[in-house]
Amino acid sequence: MNLKSKNNLKKLIMVSLFTAILFVQEELLTFIPDVQFTFMLVMLYGATMGPLYGSIIVVLHVIFDNLFMSTFGNFWIMAPQLVGLLITMLLGYLLRKRSEFVIAIGSVFAGLIYVGLYMLVNIYVLDMNPLAYIIADIPIDFLLITSNIITVMFLYKPLKKLIDENLNDEKKIEDLFQEIDEQEQSVWNRQKITYFHINFILYLHF
Repeated sequence: MNLKSKNNLKKLIMVSLFTAILFVQEELLTFIPDVQFTFMLVMLYGATMGPLYGSIIVVLHVIFDNLFMSTFGNFWIMAPQLVGLLITMLLGYLLRKRSEFVIAIGSVFAGLIYVGLYMLVNIYVLDMNPLAYIIADIPIDFLLITSNIITVMFLYKPLKKLIDENLNDEKKIEDLFQEIDEQEQSVWNRQKITYFHINFILYLHF
């Protein structure tokens, strides 16, 4: 197995681990409405794993979460969740080089988009009273936004540093092997040139 294959395997293992962490923490905290680490973790995964692997984590989480909650196949539950978390992941990726404060603001927007998607479904699809729904949802939305800000401000940076260090170690090894390959190729090219010169001199001599 070459280095690139090992790197891809390592990322797939990290995808599995991060998906499990995302799922378990959310289910363990279901007894506290909208208090969780989900948005912080999804933004973190987008920032460290990139859009491709971040999207895989989000899709797997939505599938496992709805299987566990017996809502798998319900489009009006799964679609807003999937779209909301994908937007959150992309925000994490786009804001990956910003300060914790900016990322925390981004998590607020992500939370508002998420609850807004469910609000549209409940009002326009399930025909709920808009005013009654908004009033009833304000305390829960406040908990969600507060949870997002606190988790980003206190946990995002140390977790990102930990993941980045792990990924950077792999990148350094890959760069080292690439440099060795380039040096070997350079030596091989010089040997071919030398061999050609020797043959040419022998040809002229005889």
